[in-house]
Amino acid sequence: MASTTIDPALDGAEPRLSRGAMIAWGVGTLGPVTVLTATNALLLRFLTDNYGLAAGMAATLIAVSKFYDAFADVAMGIASDRTKSRWGRRRPYLIGGAVLLAISLLAIFAAPSFAGETARIAYMALILIFYATAYTVFNVPYMAMPGEMTRNYHERTELMRWRVYGVGLAIIIASAAGPKLLDWFGGGEDAYAKMALVFVPIVIGAGMIAFFGTAHAPSTERTAMHHGIGEQIRSAAANRPFVVLVIVKFITLMSLGTQSIFPFFFQRILGVSNGVLGTYFLCQSAMFLIAPSLWLWCSKRIGKKRTFLVALAISLPVWLSWMLAAQGEPLWMVYLRGVVIGISGSGVILMGQSMLPDTMEYDYRRTGLRREGVFAALYTTVEKFSGAIGVALVGALLGAYGYVQSRGGAIAQPESALWAIRIAMAYVPAAITLAGMTALAFYDLEERKLNETVRA
Repeated sequence: MASTTIDPALDGAEPRLSRGAMIAWGVGTLGPVTVLTATNALLLRFLTDNYGLAAGMAATLIAVSKFYDAFADVAMGIASDRTKSRWGRRRPYLIGGAVLLAISLLAIFAAPSFAGETARIAYMALILIFYATAYTVFNVPYMAMPGEMTRNYHERTELMRWRVYGVGLAIIIASAAGPKLLDWFGGGEDAYAKMALVFVPIVIGAGMIAFFGTAHAPSTERTAMHHGIGEQIRSAAANRPFVVLVIVKFITLMSLGTQSIFPFFFQRILGVSNGVLGTYFLCQSAMFLIAPSLWLWCSKRIGKKRTFLVALAISLPVWLSWMLAAQGEPLWMVYLRGVVIGISGSGVILMGQSMLPDTMEYDYRRTGLRREGVFAALYTTVEKFSGAIGVALVGALLGAYGYVQSRGGAIAQPESALWAIRIAMAYVPAAITLAGMTALAFYDLEERKLNETVRA
């Protein structure tokens, strides 16, 4: 495999990354996060309540596609590191990946209504593999770009702030507007297809903006140095800050997979409409547009690690409070939870993402190699494994406690299934958060250590 080195000229003073390039790169995340959020929040219920698959089978299909995607990430990282084109190593994949993502979104939510369950299972298995491939084609090169675009410790956080804004907009589009669109289009399978059609131009447009807007951003070129993938992974494993960050990401992002429980909880426990679920996600995602400046301010004063810990800690009481929620609870209490979870989530994403290019820079200083693609691939691989485990856990809980699937009709659920929904909504994410905080305590790559490595 080909690794890369950075031009020695870049070891000198580097000009600040332009605001336009930062914004364009941040906008690029609209595509993958819109599709990812829509599938995380709505796909499991679509498969069980509209497409007629058992909860355990639906969760298994989603989990298997994510496990496949995890292995595809490494191949994509190698491919992007080895790519040589007039547009750089990463940017060509932004447009191609966006188009594939749009196609996969339509293919999932406009799935043919085969009469036989076996045919439905086979179709969805193939389409979810296609979706996983599309996500990898875009996301791995995209996440490798910050390691090349800037080498300034705090500028990386500034760059990631624009991605968090993009994540917030994507959540509004997929989680907040998505359920409202389902109600507007009348519910049922057709409503999901029309919702996906609304998202298609957003996904493709975001990829085009990221491609053209980062045309003049700094990047590195492929060189002729060759290192096997096994050697690359072993070398990455010697990067202790990266390993700790990957472990933290693995733990905390399992909660992303458990988001698939939200539609079940709002419908079965709170007894409210898709519109209320959409408003909840609107409150949550609005904080992704407001809170990043606060977290950026905190990170400059108490450091990225401590800021990360604070962001995780404030979500704990909120997760646990869902056990007390019931039908008739004032909606302002529901929406307040969304606000706090949104503030917490924006800090978790901002700090985690800004730490990743720090570990890439640390690797370069230790080895002299530029291989952002491999690091981004390993990082996103963990995302897929954790997401697969999260959604599999939710599906396993529902299946084990007797959740009954349907093809659009309203079916009463046993008390055991309702209890499983509560557990997945409250105790599971609270336990995940505590475990993430424990792992984060071992991260030690603060600004001073990175600067000392530069001097060495």
